[in-house]
Formats: sequence, C-alpha cells, structure tokens
Amino acid sequence: MKKTVIKGIAFVVIFVISLVVISMVANQGNGDMTAPMPAASLPTMAIVEDGQEINQMYGYTMQMDTADMRESITPIKTARQISAVVHGYGTEIAGVSYELRSIDGSRLIENTELTGTQEGDDLYLSFRLKDLMKEGEEYSLIFLVNLDESRQVRYYTRVIQADYYLTEKLDFVTSFSDATFDAEVFAEKGYAKKLETNSDGDNSSFAHVDIHCTSSQVTWGSLDVTQIEKPQIWVKEIAPQTASFVLSYPVSYTEGGSQVSASVTEYYRVRYTGDTMYLLDYERTTTQYFTEKSSRFTESGLQLGITDKNVVMKESDGGNVFAFVQAGALYVYNSADNRLARLHSFRDEDNDDLRARYENHSYEVLQVDETGNVTFLVYGYMNRGRHEGECGVSVCYYSSTLNVTEEMVFIPYNKSAGLLKADLETLSYVNGKNDLYLMVDGNIWHIGLEDKSSEIVVSGISTAGCRVAENDSMLVWQKDLKDYGSTLEFMNLNSGKLTELKAGEGNFIQALGFMGEDLIYGIASAEQVQEDAVGNQLFPMHQIRIQDFEGNILKSYEQAGVYVTGCRIEENQISLERISLADGRVTELSEDQILYNDEIPESKNYAETASTEETENIVRIVLNSVPDAKKVKILTPKEVIFEGSREIVLNGEEDQNRYYVYGQYGVIGIEKDPAAAVRRAYEAAGAVTDEAGRYLNKRDRLHSSNQIMAIDGDYADNERSSLAVCLDTIFQYEGMVKNSSSLLAAGQDVLTILEENLDNRTVLNLQGCTLDMVLYYPDREIPVLAVMQDGSAVLVIGFNEQNVVLMDPLTGTVYKKGMNDARSMFEENGNRFIAYS
Repeated sequence: MKKTVIKGIAFVVIFVISLVVISMVANQGNGDMTAPMPAASLPTMAIVEDGQEINQMYGYTMQMDTADMRESITPIKTARQISAVVHGYGTEIAGVSYELRSIDGSRLIENTELTGTQEGDDLYLSFRLKDLMKEGEEYSLIFLVNLDESRQVRYYTRVIQADYYLTEKLDFVTSFSDATFDAEVFAEKGYAKKLETNSDGDNSSFAHVDIHCTSSQVTWGSLDVTQIEKPQIWVKEIAPQTASFVLSYPVSYTEGGSQVSASVTEYYRVRYTGDTMYLLDYERTTTQYFTEKSSRFTESGLQLGITDKNVVMKESDGGNVFAFVQAGALYVYNSADNRLARLHSFRDEDNDDLRARYENHSYEVLQVDETGNVTFLVYGYMNRGRHEGECGVSVCYYSSTLNVTEEMVFIPYNKSAGLLKADLETLSYVNGKNDLYLMVDGNIWHIGLEDKSSEIVVSGISTAGCRVAENDSMLVWQKDLKDYGSTLEFMNLNSGKLTELKAGEGNFIQALGFMGEDLIYGIASAEQVQEDAVGNQLFPMHQIRIQDFEGNILKSYEQAGVYVTGCRIEENQISLERISLADGRVTELSEDQILYNDEIPESKNYAETASTEETENIVRIVLNSVPDAKKVKILTPKEVIFEGSREIVLNGEEDQNRYYVYGQYGVIGIEKDPAAAVRRAYEAAGAVTDEAGRYLNKRDRLHSSNQIMAIDGDYADNERSSLAVCLDTIFQYEGMVKNSSSLLAAGQDVLTILEENLDNRTVLNLQGCTLDMVLYYPDREIPVLAVMQDGSAVLVIGFNEQNVVLMDPLTGTVYKKGMNDARSMFEENGNRFIAYS
C-alpha cells in the first residue's frame, strides 16, 4: 500500500516537473518567435475644402479595382482646382503624383507629378486638373505617394466637375454636429425643428439615435459627453440638391466614476434648395471601447456599455468559452480559467493613432473549442502589421495554451472591403478538418488551411438560387445554375460530401432555405411554370418538403389546388406565400404556416440590455457562470512570427450578373435581381452600381422635372401592338430600326428583345419597383417601359412634382397624368417596369 502511494506521489511530482519544463521551453520559444503587432507606418491623405479637411484617405500598398473604391466624392468647380494634404506621421515622402481615370479605371485621362509645400510632417498640395473632364460625370482620382524606391502607396477618391453647393451643405452638417454637444445652441439654431420626432425614435439608448428621436436624446440628455477630436468627414454622395455625409470622431464620458471613451459615427442626408436646408435623414451610432479590466465583470455579466445590442459572438459547445467583437476588436473569455484575452485589434493602446482607429475591417469567429482555442477571420482593410495597406482575408488561430495568435492563411482581395464583407456574410465556414469555405466574387471556394490549397466548389453561384444554413454548415444550389431546374446540389460542409436532390420526371425543383441544418425546398410541375411576355417567371410549387442531409423527409406540405410561390423563415415558423390557379388566372391566397418542432439550441452566453440612470440603456453579456471578478486574468497575446508567405491568391472568374447596393455608410448588399437591388437602395437612400462602377439607379435626382423631348407620340394599329410600338420607339430613340412586331410574333419576350438589340446597355427587369424608384431613368433621359396585365404598354418619359409624362400608343399621344393616379395605375398592373442603363 505504501509503495503504491509513493509511486503515485512520484508520478505526480514528475508530471508537475514535466509541465514546468515544457512551459519554460514553450515560453522561451515564444519569446524568440512572437512579437506585438507593429505600429502603423503609412501616411494618410485628405482633400482640403475651404481650409477644412474632408474625404480622408487611407493608403493601399496593393493596386485596387478602381471601380469599387467609392469611399468618398469631391465636387470641383469649373476651375477644376483641388487642394490636398499628405500627413506623413514622420515618414519621409519621396514624391507624389496623381492619375485621373474613368470611373471603372479602364481609361487614363491624365497623370501628373505634383510638388507641394512641406509643413512639419505634412505636405500640402494644390493643383488644377486638365480640361478633359465632362461636366457632371464622375471620375476616379488616385494619388500615388512614393515613400522610397520600392514602396508606393495609393489613395482613392472620386471627383465630379459640378457646383453642387458643397460649402453650404458642409457648413450645415458640421454646425449641426457641433451643436449636439450643447442643447441650448441646438435649440437656438433651430436644429430641433429639423428633427422628425415621433414614436419610431428610440429614446432609451445613446447607442443608436436618429432623426425620429427627441432633441434631448440627440443632444446626449444628461450625459456629459466631450468630443476628443474634430470629426473626420466623408462626402458619400452628392447631387445638385441633395448630399450624404458621414462623420466619425471619438468622445469621452463618465461611467461608474471612471472615464471611458467611445467611437461615434454620424450620417446626414440633406437637401438644399438655395434658400432652405432640409434634414432628410440623420443617424448617430455610439460604440464604447471595451476596457480590459476585471471591473467589467459583475454578477450581472460582462459590461460592454453603450453599444449595439446585436453583439457578434460565438461560444464553444459547452458554453464555457465564448468570443465576442466590440468596437473593432476581438476578445475571448474562458470561464473555466477565468481568463480574458484580446485576440486581435488594430487599435494601439500605447499610441492613440488615428490610422489604427480607422474601422474598415470586420471579424468572423469560425470555431471556439472548450479549451479556449479560437479560429477566426480578420477581413477588410489592414491598418497595420504584416499586411498594412492591403485588403483581404487573414485566417488566424489563437492557441489558449501558448497565448499566441498565428496567421494560417492570407487571401488578398483587390476590391473594396465592403464588397468582401457582403460576400463573406453569405458564407464563411471552417470544419474540423481545417477545410475553409468562403464566398468570394460569387464563387464558393474550398481552401485547405493545412496544405494551402484552393479550388472552386461552384462558380457563378449568386445567380443560382443559392441558399446557406444559418450556421453556414450546409449549402445548396441549382445544378444548372438557374433559379430552378431538375436537380439541386446539397453539400455538407462538415464532411465535404455532396448529394443530389431530383425533382422527378415532369417536375422542377427550387431551394427555399434552411431550418437549422434541414433543407426546405419546393416541387413544381414543369407544365405549370410560366413566363409572361415580359419574361417574369411564375413558379407554383404544389409540394414543400423539409429534408435532412441523410435524405429523410421530416415534413411535407401539400394542398389540392393550392400552390406556394415563396416563403419566409422566422425562428421555428415557416410562412408560405400561396396562390390558386384556375383557367390561367392567378389568385393570391392568405399565408399558411409550418411549425417546426425541433428545438433550436439556445446560447448559454447571450447579450442583453440593461437600464442605468447614468448612461441610459447599456449592453452586457450574461455569462454561463458568474466569475470571480477579482481573479480575472487579462491577457494580451502576441503574434507568431514566421518566414515566407502564407498567401493564397484566388484566381476565379467574377460573376458578372451581380448588382452592388450602397447605403448610408457603403456597401449594404449584393443582389442578383436588379429589382431587389433598386428597392433596397431606394429604401436606404442609396445607389446601385454594376461591376464596372456604373450607376444603375440612385435615389437622388438631377432635376426637379424633366422630359425626354426626342420621343413623340406614335399609334398602335392592327399590325403593331402598343407593346411593339413602345419597343420600336426605344430602338429609334437609341438610333436603330427594328421590327419589334416580328420579334414578338416569333415568341421572344420583351427582356430578350431588348437584351439582344441594345448593345452596350444593361437591361433591367424592375418588376415590383414603384414609380418613384424608376423615375431615375427619365431623369437621366432614359425611357421606362411599363407593361400592363392585358399586354398593352406605355413609356414613362418624364415627370415633375405633380405629374408623370407618358407616351401611350393606344392614344398615340404624349400626355401628363397625375402622379398619384399614375402610381395607382401601375400598382394595379403589378408595377411591371423595364429600363436600361
């Protein structure tokens, strides 16, 4: 018995000694092979407008796709004079030049070397663009700053030659922003009257304030807030009357007796009529910087302070470890070890550098295990470190045991960070075998993190009815890359296995979405799938199925004479959009619901809001277990240093049938359907562009009224229908002659006719868009075809504040129709519009 005890004690002693030795060796290695992230080193630039810096630019060490660099725009007057500044931050500037290019970057307009005036670390530039610009047309302006013989940094902005009252609009925005810190000044200047205070405004939190909030909420209530620095200002969009601005600056205030700081972003949309300035929209978001102190841990949870309640977080299966994102930084908390570690942040705590605070990057937590290891993505613009000045995806792994972060792979990306974010939000997933799946430019990629391999799983998937499970582990798409077909490809990203789902003879199949990891899809008879004269599809599904990856049908929905055309998925409920078909007529029915009984697992750590007297509603993370706040260990991991490159370049063809939607702050989505893109941009008071950066739609108009005077009335007769007359009129307007009647008689639909005959034009099916949305086109001298349910058609060729101007072949005239009456008429006929750009 004694020998057994002695052996046990000896074993424990040897084990402990071994752990100590291993730890010493590991730590010794870390001392040699790890280091903190280097400080930012690249200069910044800005446009100088009437002595004020606007449109701040951050440098790129890689050549970007010019068409997608839409961070800011500067209107320049007829003299075409531009002033700019380069902030060197101690870095010597060897030379500066610029390139003026077409908006897609393909055509070089001019390039010129610049000389400037040095004032300390700053280089001031003043130059005049040549008389080669078209008034009212946007161009890309690229500054090239040489730091030495081998390093060249690029800075991107847009310019337009136009007098759009920038000074007046800018003065209003900056004055309004300043006044938000003084309630009396805010009231005296009449800004409170410009708000649209109503029940839509949330007056319970400073995290999000908008035009519908009270003036007290906009002026920070009783919270004593101090602006630390002057705002950075970006002109996002500008038109003759309207303009959109974004302001960003840090603030400080007192919370619980301690001084804390936060990042504030303001969005303004204004309209200037020459004598009155209107505030069309206002939004302010505040995100408190997370203070890495044990005092943030309380019995109520981990206190984040003033911030968005939708915290990005992911936990381990057991809930003992979770990672979360706060104010542009990524953290992980391990409740078993009571340790909090900051895994990644570009902010420099020792040097509050403006370059490091610039937030044009995002995080995606891919995996968290029970030991505290985390696999994550940092993607977008890289402020500092190994990839400073690059845009791309850094795949990283945090080792909890060694307390180090190591980059596994870096994927460079030459388009904007916003477009990259929109794709990765669709799909980014890693399985237990270190297989990474990403959507990039409409392609699904498989990347081997171990062997650094890459291959396309499926290309052009954004036009293929693709659906992804909420946890990204399941993927489905049409095999023939259409919205529907005879076969679905169903892929389990954990195993990498692929299975096919067949519609069956005489049927078509369409993926609708996922409930958890189970696929929802519909079956329609090929005979009942219809296309109208415009080319719009009707896909009436007589059966809806929910199926798991093993092929088990979990639920089925089918009712005689009832067809499903779409669905919405909300938590455990599927709402089915239904119709009936009788004698070729479509009748809408009320929605029906499928309840899904399988439990969706709830998170053990979750974010909630809590009310405080001092800072109104704050956000905290309720923890799986209550920590001992006094014993919380705060860790700052270092980065693993390695030689060579771990770069993977993805060489795949970009899907050309995608529409980029821009909102208040930048890209808000990528759509395959132009009508969906236009609706989304209009609601966000934004814009839609194609892959070449050309506008396809904007909320802002160039004119308060306009009419295409080159289009006259023309009659329909027995030989030409009104639809054929409208098509012929469009072709004549575009300088060509076509026989639209014969093309229609041959069975071609309107979209096909226009697409095959309007060279170098993008034809847009805008069914479902409102009249107000499509007036963008006659504002730009482009007619809009409107097709009625009886097959007749008119052209929308103009508008003013009260009327819309129509060319109607049934009357052979051009006439005005009241705006409200026209809206009602088009709505009753399904808002079936077709335009082009």
